Amino acid sequence: MTIAPLILLVRRSLGRLTYFAGMVFFSSLMVVQSLSGAKVAEPIDRLIDAGGYRLHFQIIPGGGIPILFESGGGDDATVWKDMLKPVAAVTGSTVIAYDRPGFGKSETDSLQHGILNDVKGLEIGLAKLGYSGEIMIVAHSLGGFYATLYAARHPQLVRTVVLLDANLVCFFTDELLRKGQPSEAELARLKEQSIGQYYLALNVRSDIEALRKTEFPPAIPVVDIVADRTLFDGTPDADRWKACHSQFVAASSARRSITAYGSGHYVFISSRQMVTSAIVSSYADIVDDAARVGVLTRAVRYSVEALSEQKREEAQYRHSESDLNEWGYALLKSNEKEKALTVFKLNADLYPQSANVYDSLGDCYESIGDRDRAVVEYKRALKVDPKKRHSVERLKAISPPIDR
Repeated sequence: MTIAPLILLVRRSLGRLTYFAGMVFFSSLMVVQSLSGAKVAEPIDRLIDAGGYRLHFQIIPGGGIPILFESGGGDDATVWKDMLKPVAAVTGSTVIAYDRPGFGKSETDSLQHGILNDVKGLEIGLAKLGYSGEIMIVAHSLGGFYATLYAARHPQLVRTVVLLDANLVCFFTDELLRKGQPSEAELARLKEQSIGQYYLALNVRSDIEALRKTEFPPAIPVVDIVADRTLFDGTPDADRWKACHSQFVAASSARRSITAYGSGHYVFISSRQMVTSAIVSSYADIVDDAARVGVLTRAVRYSVEALSEQKREEAQYRHSESDLNEWGYALLKSNEKEKALTVFKLNADLYPQSANVYDSLGDCYESIGDRDRAVVEYKRALKVDPKKRHSVERLKAISPPIDR
């Protein structure tokens, strides 16, 4: 997508890959089903009035301290679809995912927006659902900002946090903010395409200014998992991203760092078993002795049963559609457009039944200025999936109305 780098980052750069069309991981469900005695309730969908607008929550009821999943910018609760059941099965806890305002099934408040208002709405929603007490947070990408603010507002209630290649405010310099300032035209386009993306871009500077004044409580235990392959590979920002995370971990003895070797930004997909183990380990540290025994027993069983699935999955992921897609966008961001085009073409050859591969190929052609080919690829995406929202939006933006 041809938008400012900072907006691209805030919408988690590879955000349009949220659904990883055609990519389905079965191993977690297989392991959950094989965990003897681990009964997981079916997810419950709730729309909760958060003060003038409704937030959509997905909840798997359980016991103990609930675990809240904070997604990246532009993602909604569906991004966690392969994580929630395994975590619920092993921990026995209630797990909660939700759509932030303007995304998924959640509504927006046009009068009050920005990260502080979003967190206040989350607090209202959790209270109405009966989860206003102690909580654990798992946060990916932009979700790191939300975890920071929520923890700062509730330092006695947030028991532990797992960060997954998450945004930390030390990365966002004045220069980056200046370079990424969206133009009026970019804001207008985002407003037409996605109201959620529009408010993220509109408020990015004020949100980061607020976060610069917000300290992540040093007493809260944190496991900070950082992707080996950052969003910025091949640029100085890659080292700065990792340095920022090192600085964050060094600031408190309650924090520890894990590098997800071989993984891209979506570490909970490419390194799911490792991430699940980190979440379970952190959870075991905050429950009482009796509950800990059950959690760790199930964790051992999960690790053993997941090992062979992990090996199979790793082999598949090396050349999976999502991995190639992620690689293509990383090359595109590094301005290696011809290499990116080669990767996207290969992905389309390997996965011709996926709308997303043509959609991404269209993005690549659009980025190199070949709008005619971009239109062709977006139309190919719509032949596979007529409801492919991004392709519809891009065709409206770069070509006359189409007859489908």
